[in-house]
Amino acid sequence: MTFYRDLNMLQYFYRSILTARWLALSLVAAATFSVAEPLSLDSSEQVNYLSQLKRQHGTSNERAALLAEVNRLLSEHALRAGYQVGHSNPQDFLYSVSVAQQGDLIIREEIRSSQNNAMEVRSNRINVFGADPFVSYACPAQGIRCVIFGEDKKTAILTIVRDQQAAKNLARAFSYLIRNIQRG
Repeated sequence: MTFYRDLNMLQYFYRSILTARWLALSLVAAATFSVAEPLSLDSSEQVNYLSQLKRQHGTSNERAALLAEVNRLLSEHALRAGYQVGHSNPQDFLYSVSVAQQGDLIIREEIRSSQNNAMEVRSNRINVFGADPFVSYACPAQGIRCVIFGEDKKTAILTIVRDQQAAKNLARAFSYLIRNIQRG
């Protein structure tokens, strides 16, 4: 009888330890998730990044450096007809970004057809005030392109050649540019 009583006590003790351990892990996990904050505008990572861009582009103006970086990445990683082997109508997709007036970004899209030398030019005006500054992107494994999405996270606003790192760098620079414009 004492054996079963001792066994029951051990089982109770073991369950109590497991419950306490589970509770402690849950609290640690909850604290970890609740402490996570969005990137601060004054973070050391951002300061270092912007300093590097200003040196790289030879300017002391953050917005000018960010615009230069976004446009450099768009030019360097443009989706060109030469990458579209096997497509029936390969085209060059060229983009540039500029700041129009307070709070507005202008995205210029130029599409050139390699078959008939036709060119189509469009401009898209994006008001960044009130917009989510965190830009997302996708590089589907089966595709030849990466897309940068607008605020709704569904509408492609920019297209580059499929290069995961370039898309990540472009999304980062574009996000910082939006935040810079939002600050005024």
